[in-house]
Amino acid sequence: MKKALLSLAVGLLAVGCSFAAPQFKGLNNKHGKTTIQIEIPASDRDASNGLSVDNVKLYNNGETLTAKNVNAICGENSTIIMEFKKLTTFKDCTLSFTVNGEPVSMDLQSFMMNH
Repeated sequence: MKKALLSLAVGLLAVGCSFAAPQFKGLNNKHGKTTIQIEIPASDRDASNGLSVDNVKLYNNGETLTAKNVNAICGENSTIIMEFKKLTTFKDCTLSFTVNGEPVSMDLQSFMMNH
């Protein structure tokens, strides 16, 4: 049993290490919309140097919002700009999406409190 748990833990660690964490870069409420910007390391691109960001959802104050627009700017790293309807209150704010099929969840509330 211990060997099975150890194998599972090592497998999960290997999967987690193969995918670098996206970084929160900013949030603004200009131009009648809420815009969130994140950066995804170039190492997370697929074998053909591509990047797919899908299923973008913002959970805020008990409401689930789907992104109105998602743009990617690929350079050394990739900057992803996500647009949502304008929010006036941010409470229990979490962003979720997939990057090349891998699910990602970011607690934006903690970023906003620390920045």
